Amino acid sequence: MKKNSKQTRKPMTSLTIGIDLGDKYSHYHVLDADGEFVESGSVLNTEAAARKHFAALPSAVVAIEAGARTHWWAQLLASFGHRVIVANARAFAAGVKGRRKNDRNDAERLARYARLDPQLLNPVQLRSAEQQADLSHIRVRDALVRTRTLLVNVARALAKENGCRLPASLTHTFGERSLSVLPAALAAVLAPALASIDDLTKKIEAAEEHIETLCREKYPETKYLRSIPGVGSITALTYVLTLASPERFRHSRDAGAYLGLQPAQQQSGESDPQLGISKQGNGYLRRMLVQCAHHMLGPFGKPSRLREWGRALAHRGARNARKRAITAVARKLAVLLHRLWHDRALYQPFYSQPPRPGTTTTAA
Repeated sequence: MKKNSKQTRKPMTSLTIGIDLGDKYSHYHVLDADGEFVESGSVLNTEAAARKHFAALPSAVVAIEAGARTHWWAQLLASFGHRVIVANARAFAAGVKGRRKNDRNDAERLARYARLDPQLLNPVQLRSAEQQADLSHIRVRDALVRTRTLLVNVARALAKENGCRLPASLTHTFGERSLSVLPAALAAVLAPALASIDDLTKKIEAAEEHIETLCREKYPETKYLRSIPGVGSITALTYVLTLASPERFRHSRDAGAYLGLQPAQQQSGESDPQLGISKQGNGYLRRMLVQCAHHMLGPFGKPSRLREWGRALAHRGARNARKRAITAVARKLAVLLHRLWHDRALYQPFYSQPPRPGTTTTAA
């Protein structure tokens, strides 16, 4: 642990601490109630080092950035009695763009922002340790699928170079069936990869069965989300674990912006250019919602008002109209999933909102 000893250490009362998390070491900066410097330095990312330095301090406000070590640090600091604020890393990085950026300066900025107004950090809400552990099953499955896709693509490419074509469907016997159509020399080279593909397929199915069990036994609220045709267990559970709680947003429409499905803005004076979506938030969940939107607007999508709206948007004839429609449906799905979760209601494909009391309706 390295400390800045150039300035006199002041009494530890009403402290605000900024910690810039690193891979091996994390830099910290401590301010007193008047915003004056107290101490700065670096601490090793171990429980013993963190406990030695921060456990004995009086209750303080600690600001850290969202990142790989955030959950571990937040839980540890909270156990010491500190109030932890997790800063949105992307928003914080945008606020210091063009300045002298290094770990020490970032730690100081975190401390000063947290002392003046924590909302400047766009604080994010962390999921619980149990939710984080359950979300790991989905991340592992995604890694297995991406690994299998890589191996399949390599095998198909090498087979085509030798005038062969591998089976189209992926089953438990994909490797065995592929070996039967390959030349002996190439079969010997691809045998380990093809065996790994079959093994990965079994592991992926086992992971999907575990996710189904989690939805059914531990997160029964996912049944409301899965009532939408095209939204399966993986998407529903990812949505619930990523947002952590339906009370996280006051308005359901905020869920679309949180997942980066709202158009970005860069308005200044009379200039207000049309930009693409912001792509903030959880990229994996955003990708899952886009896949659900593809299914809803595809040939196998079931009839619903959302499907009709999306297909009408896709047939307006503009360039990239279908891509825009897919994104728009994914955004509406993000909003709709939150509303179903909050209200604990099943999806109605052709929902008609009842008229308000005291109003009359006329036929269209």
